[in-house]
Amino acid sequence: MGNSLKIGLALGSGGARGLAHAGVLEALEEAGIRADLVAGTSMGAIVGGLYAQNPDPSQIWKRLEAYVDNDDFASYWAPFVPRDEHESHDPQARLSGVFDFMQRKLIAVKTVTMPHMQGEEKLREPLAKLFGPINFSDLQIPLATVALDLVAGESVVFTSGSVVDGIYASSAIPSVFPPVRDGQRIIVDGGGPFRVPIGACQDLGADFIIAVDIPAFEETHFSTGLDMILRSNTIARQRLNRMICAQADFVIRPNVTEFHWADFAAGEACRARGYKATRDAIPALKKLVRWRQSLPYKAKMLAGKVLRLG
Repeated sequence: MGNSLKIGLALGSGGARGLAHAGVLEALEEAGIRADLVAGTSMGAIVGGLYAQNPDPSQIWKRLEAYVDNDDFASYWAPFVPRDEHESHDPQARLSGVFDFMQRKLIAVKTVTMPHMQGEEKLREPLAKLFGPINFSDLQIPLATVALDLVAGESVVFTSGSVVDGIYASSAIPSVFPPVRDGQRIIVDGGGPFRVPIGACQDLGADFIIAVDIPAFEETHFSTGLDMILRSNTIARQRLNRMICAQADFVIRPNVTEFHWADFAAGEACRARGYKATRDAIPALKKLVRWRQSLPYKAKMLAGKVLRLG
C-alpha cells in the first residue's frame, strides 16, 4: 500500500493467544499494508522479530509452528492449561488429569518457594534456534522489544545488540524463567504494564500505529481466593491496557478470549481468529490511512499547529 506514512505495528503479549499475530500479518499483507517498523512485547516480540527479519507472513507462520510444535515445548506448557471437565468421564483422561493436577500443584509450590522454575536455557536455546546469531542492525526493518525493570518500575526497550537477548528479556515470564540482571536492574517480561508497546512504536518514529491487542483469557470459575486475586489483577491490567491502546491510530483485537495463554495446541485456531479480525477491519483501516494521507488532513494538522503557536 503506497503511502507517505511511516506505519508501525505494536504487537501485544498474550502467550499462545499471541499466535493470532501471524493471522493479522497475513491479512495485512493481502491488503497491501506492510509495516515500516515493529515493536513487540513477549509473544509479540517473538512474532515481531520474525517479521522484522523477513516480513513474509507465510514464512513467519512456518517458523512459529516449528517453534511451538516440538514435543518438549508442548509437554512443558500443558500442565498450565485447565483440563476440559468433560474429559473426567474417560478413564485414561482421569489418569492424565491426576498427573496434570499434581504438576500444577508442584508449579504452585515452586512459584512461592523458588525465584524461577526453569533455567534460562529453556527459553534462550529455542529462541537462538529460531532466530540464529542476528543483531537488531541486521534486520530488514527496525524492531523494538519491550521488557519491564522490576526495580525502577519502568520499561526497558531493546533496539540494538543481540535480537535473542532482547526477545529473551521481553519474554522472561516472572517466576517461570530467570530475569535478566543488568547492574541494579532486574528485567522481566513486559506484558504486565507494557502489554501493547505503543510508546516504543512512537519512539521508533511511526506516524501511524496499528496496535494488535490480544485479549486476556476470560476466567469464570474461581475455586480459591488466589484465583479471585489474580482475576482482579487481570481486570486492572485490562483497564490500563485499554487506556494505552487509545494512543494508537487503529486497534485490532482478535477474539481469542476462550483460549488459555499456555494452550499452544490452539495455535492454528488463534492464527485464524487473528486473520478474521483483521480482514473484517481492513475497510475501516484503509479508509483511515487514506484520510491521514490526504491534503485536507494535512491542512487541518498544519492549522492546528499555527493556532497553538499563536
